[in-house]
Amino acid sequence: MDSSKNARKTTLEASRSYYAQLGYYEELTRPESVTKRELDFLEYAFRTHATHKVRDVLDVACGSGRHVLGLAHRGYQCVGQDYTPEQIQTAKARAKHDGLSIKLSQGDATKLKYRNKFDAALALYILFLLPDDDSIQTCLRQIHRALKPGGILVCNTANPYYNGESWFTLKSIHKGYYYNEDHAPNMRFISIDKVKKFDPLHGTAWWQETHIIQTPKTTKIYTEHEHYRLLTYWDTLHHLQTAGFKNNKCHPDWNTKPTKKPKTEWLAFVSQKTTNPTQTPTNPEKTRNPHQPRKQPKSTA
Repeated sequence: MDSSKNARKTTLEASRSYYAQLGYYEELTRPESVTKRELDFLEYAFRTHATHKVRDVLDVACGSGRHVLGLAHRGYQCVGQDYTPEQIQTAKARAKHDGLSIKLSQGDATKLKYRNKFDAALALYILFLLPDDDSIQTCLRQIHRALKPGGILVCNTANPYYNGESWFTLKSIHKGYYYNEDHAPNMRFISIDKVKKFDPLHGTAWWQETHIIQTPKTTKIYTEHEHYRLLTYWDTLHHLQTAGFKNNKCHPDWNTKPTKKPKTEWLAFVSQKTTNPTQTPTNPEKTRNPHQPRKQPKSTA
């Protein structure tokens, strides 16, 4: 197995381990108002960016079902998958409890099998967890293939230039650590993260994380290693364009008004698969990487 495959395997195992053990507690501390705001934004994107009515929705990293369950409650036909089996089991239990019919399965976001099937696709809180550019491109190209012409992708990335307190920012990386507390009824969720490695050339960081879950009866301590990519606005736009998406719009923190210079915590992108049947994804070899300098014109002197 070559080094790139080893890196990918290590990254995926770290991500799976984290969400298998802590995804449940993380969901408990997320306010319902956050999910409602995101769902409202998704419906806004469906109405305003797709060329036809959105009915069938694919979520390539559905976690414990927060978005697919919410959309199913609003009348959409949803299919969800996640790399972590434990998350899928939780999503299935929640769907059964709510009486919802949703196709849920364990799956890799870089190994989709669909073609021209969905009106909309979601890739939320996942792109910055993928191990490398090839994985991001594979994921986006396969989503592009899975969409019907005129369908849309809604994805988001953490903004590394956000100036507030957050674990994924350059501010936290330069500081070397990040501390956070979240609360739910009868529960305290403490995260203590330390930077183990930072590769500024590739925009990759590894964190050593300690999570403490305190309840009136127990205290649980988990230690993990988490990997993530620092994807800027321009990085994400480049990946979307290279994968063949058009009419790419960026919305800061789920606001419906796009911005040209986003400086907020989360960047949400809405992108369209063109209705032109001859449209094919851009050849990445012919697309300029935003980190590369532009070629200077030859002197005529």
